[in-house]
Amino acid sequence: MVLHGLQSLLGRLYDVELNYDIYDFLVTDRGALPEVAPALTASDIEEELLLAETPDGAGVSLYLDPGLLRRLEGADPVGALTETNLADYCTALEGVSHFVYSTWRLDRDLPVSLLELETQAEVDKYAVTVFLLADQQGARIPRRCMRGCSIG
Repeated sequence: MVLHGLQSLLGRLYDVELNYDIYDFLVTDRGALPEVAPALTASDIEEELLLAETPDGAGVSLYLDPGLLRRLEGADPVGALTETNLADYCTALEGVSHFVYSTWRLDRDLPVSLLELETQAEVDKYAVTVFLLADQQGARIPRRCMRGCSIG
């Protein structure tokens, strides 16, 4: 369950409690939401966050390509980030970042913008990758950086 690992890393990195299980919002069937996201019918899209305003608040789904998930389950980047799984890791982490950031903001009745989502995902990819590689290569990370963010 590689997405749980990525979601947990983000929660620990920011020392926030995550109220939602990403797998409860995961969509892997391109045809499941055609009227909501017609772009998902394009075979080249591997990740997309779907947000919709509803009478009760907001609807959230994260689409990840099933092939991407299979590849990551076979080569979990949390255990070993390599050149082989780096692109898939970045795609999945971007989606997990979008999910975590948007649900955190929506829980607090705060707006979510595309610019914020994309900027936060870039920061998250950098920060999580630094921590993962340092941990996997046995390097020491300054204690100030790791407060509440142990890997594993």
